[in-house]
Amino acid sequence: MDYARHLSGRLRRTITGPMWHGPSLREALQGMSAAEAVERPMRTMKTGWEIVLHVTARAERARLRMDGIGLEEPTPAEDWPRVPTVCNTAEWENAQLRMADAYRSMAVRVCEVVSQGFLKVIAPYGYNVATMADGVVEHGAYHAGQIVLLRKEIQARRSRGTHITDMVW
Repeated sequence: MDYARHLSGRLRRTITGPMWHGPSLREALQGMSAAEAVERPMRTMKTGWEIVLHVTARAERARLRMDGIGLEEPTPAEDWPRVPTVCNTAEWENAQLRMADAYRSMAVRVCEVVSQGFLKVIAPYGYNVATMADGVVEHGAYHAGQIVLLRKEIQARRSRGTHITDMVW
């Protein structure tokens, strides 16, 4: 149970912090407006909003896999859900709340699974629940770093007077 609590805590800290390596997802997103969340300062980079939807989808799928559901690989549309048509503050806040709920749900489920076989291998992948939970933490940390870089690029463009709406692709 101690290891399950440890993993559960890591899942929670991926959203809330503190993380030893840098900001949590919530810390990386703090103060990012809905308008900034849809900016794409570099063509090859995902937006903040796309990243939030992606880490949410992956955490939700991982929680389902603990129960033997959602074992197939996600389609590209499931893995990278589309940003809603209406990109306002309420929708942006809702996306972030859903992300936090997905990680919170995963953290709770990790503790519940202990009695059912915490080291149970998830077929057909060959890894166990603990490895999967670690992967969800690492995935969130990776994307928090991307968000930090994205925000730096957005701020750098603003300080130079270049806005995404000024650019022609």
